[in-house]
Amino acid sequence: MWYALVEQQRQWLRTWRAAAQSALNACDAWPAIGLTRAASSCAELYEPLFGLSDSAPSFAIETIALDGHYYAVKEKIVARTPFCDLRCFSRAATARAVLLCAPLAGHAAVMMRETVEALLADGDVYVTDWLNARDVPLVAGRFGLDEYVALLDGFIGQLARDNRPLHIVAVCQSTFPALGALALRAQRALAPLASITLIGGPIDALIHPATLGLAAASHSIDWCERHLIDTVPPGFAGHGRRVFPTYLQQAEIAILYPQRYVSLIERCARARSSDDTVALAEARRALIEYAALIDMPAEYFLDTVEIVFQRSALANGTWRVATSTSDTSGLCHMLVQPASLRDVALLTVEGTRDAVTGAGQTHAALDLCSGIAPDAKQRLDIDGCDHYGLFTGERWRTDVHPALQATFARAESARSHEHVRSRETRAVRS
Repeated sequence: MWYALVEQQRQWLRTWRAAAQSALNACDAWPAIGLTRAASSCAELYEPLFGLSDSAPSFAIETIALDGHYYAVKEKIVARTPFCDLRCFSRAATARAVLLCAPLAGHAAVMMRETVEALLADGDVYVTDWLNARDVPLVAGRFGLDEYVALLDGFIGQLARDNRPLHIVAVCQSTFPALGALALRAQRALAPLASITLIGGPIDALIHPATLGLAAASHSIDWCERHLIDTVPPGFAGHGRRVFPTYLQQAEIAILYPQRYVSLIERCARARSSDDTVALAEARRALIEYAALIDMPAEYFLDTVEIVFQRSALANGTWRVATSTSDTSGLCHMLVQPASLRDVALLTVEGTRDAVTGAGQTHAALDLCSGIAPDAKQRLDIDGCDHYGLFTGERWRTDVHPALQATFARAESARSHEHVRSRETRAVRS
């Protein structure tokens, strides 16, 4: 379709940007330099929307402040797969592990840097860091929703071998495959985790569908494949791979959710007008992180449209996932049954002004997970909070994160009491 042409235009813009910056540096002594600087500042605000950067910025979390002390943060990749790395952020003296399932929804995982920083107060944080599909060679094969579930299952299995309590925090579209992976693990009688938190995700997208859900329901899969899928051109490792490209995602963001981008630009403008260099650097970084997009594999995108948004297959009990069998028969398609989950705390979080995920879509998990005790389930509605405020900004810091901390503590206390009762029961029997 248009991928090669769009990329060529981006390359021209990169060249123009470099030339303009050189000219600006050479004109520092020009009497009208103020006008030149003003033009440069304006360009800085809007440049991220054009996707000129070749890669997403790094997380760059070196230290965190906790209880008046600073702790060094170590960052490393603990598992690599063709489509996603499991990135670990750790500090000294942590008693728990948190798996943060960043969504594969166009934005690079670094958009959740603030989420990671906050969760480091609670333990080591592991993040699903998605690779740009344009950089994944064809030899890596397909990546659809089934492969997503298998990937999360593998990551959870790896982390569950640790003796520390493991908590899952899934955000936005990752809530669907995360709940699927956890349900399938329960169906295989694997040990439950400490807690599950689902934040602003389409567990049942047919409940009060938002703009994205309405758009997905109004077009057939064939239409989506013909109009929204492009092929990666030569020059990238993933040459020939079919993807939902960033240039279409940028148009979607600009049309459907302009308020987030506008608010970030306004934040930058306020910081610049007040000559607050620290605030400007933070605002500029937040803008760049938000605008850092990645191509999504076509199979996953189309699976999401059909299974998540059109069929709502998890909620209506028709979602089957291809899973490996222990014998030589290869794969079987297992029905996902969230009611199989037991002995785990479940928290669902929604924002009342969320324009991405409709009201009730995430809370639907509470009824689906009927095997979890009522006193181990909790719903949280953040009044006046939009989608991105659920995991960044003031509402995340003052409302959502404290609720997660309380859930972590309750879940671990309940597991501790259960272990004590189990030991007492074994002692009586012996």
